[in-house]
Parts: sequence; structure tokens; C-alpha cells
Amino acid sequence: MEYVWILVFAGILLVIGLVMISLNALLGPREPQIYEDYPYECGVPLYDKDAQTTFHQGYYLLGLLLLLFDIEAAFLFPWSVVYRYLGVFGFIEMFIFIFILTYGLLYAWKKGALDWQFEIEEV
Repeated sequence: MEYVWILVFAGILLVIGLVMISLNALLGPREPQIYEDYPYECGVPLYDKDAQTTFHQGYYLLGLLLLLFDIEAAFLFPWSVVYRYLGVFGFIEMFIFIFILTYGLLYAWKKGALDWQFEIEEV
């Protein structure tokens, strides 16, 4: 019986979502915008809709590295708060965790994932 409010909240969210979708269908523009179907990367639209472009893998590797170290920060903060209660076992576990992340960073550095010297081709 105490979970009824979760169902009520889910129902309210469903109704709000359906109302918003209905209002968009009724009041929204009927004609598509000129750049609506264009692919883009980092907010830069392509000028040729049929162009097949690839992006340098460094963008994706850098994104993964940033995500990796954000996760590290997310784990280090709570660990530092309860470090006193974890003792030696917690210290060893966190040392292993940081060692694995450092090894990953050194591996990416050695493979050149952090080198941003792109050659620009003259057309």
C-alpha cells in the first residue's frame, strides 16, 4: 500500500508527457526546417547532405578518457569520506583501482590518443 504513491507519480508523469506530445503535434510547425535532417558533429552542420565524412578517432578516444577520469573522481570522493572506516583493505583496493586507471592513461598516451597534431589537407 505504501508504493501506491509511486504509481500515482508515474501516472501523473505519463499524463504530462502525453499532453506535451499532443500540444506539440497540434501547435508545432507542419513544414520541416531546411537543416532538420542534416548530420552534424559538435554543432557544425555539413553543407553537402550526401557527403560521407569520418571523424578522427582522437575525438572518441578523448571522450572515453574524460569519461574514465570522471568515473574515477566519482569513486574517489566517497572513498575519501569513508577512508577512516575502510582501513588498510580500502586503501589497497583504491590503490589497485588508481593503478589500473593510470595504466590505462599511460597506454593511451603511448598509443598517441593524446596527440592532437592533425594534418590539414589543402583542397
